[in-house]
Amino acid sequence: MGQPSVAEYTLSRIAALGIDRVFGVPGDYAFPIDNAVEVVPGLEWVGCANELNAAYAADGYARIRGAALLSTTYGVGELSALNGVMGSKAHRLPVFHLVGMPSERIQRLRLITHHNLGDTRYDRFHPIS
Repeated sequence: MGQPSVAEYTLSRIAALGIDRVFGVPGDYAFPIDNAVEVVPGLEWVGCANELNAAYAADGYARIRGAALLSTTYGVGELSALNGVMGSKAHRLPVFHLVGMPSERIQRLRLITHHNLGDTRYDRFHPIS
């Protein structure tokens, strides 16, 4: 077996903490995270109708189990989850939010892609997270 992907390694470390569910919405930039859920032992995907619901589900799970994992795509996905994520933060709940991003090449070239807000800012969530 070869080297694990960054997503596989990250999820395996999070799974080692006892987190066994990943709440989220599949999205093309988050597919590496979604695919890693399938190969990391002990993890189960919990698909949600939208990112806000996924964030609230992760919040509730963290309240019961002590920690949770949320997966979204960047831009519209992560921003849709914002209220749930900030609620978790306000209550000091450990909810790990993994965001699938466009490639480094796309970001470096400042290409406009889908899921963005019409500009090339890939860090909109950072100042408020």
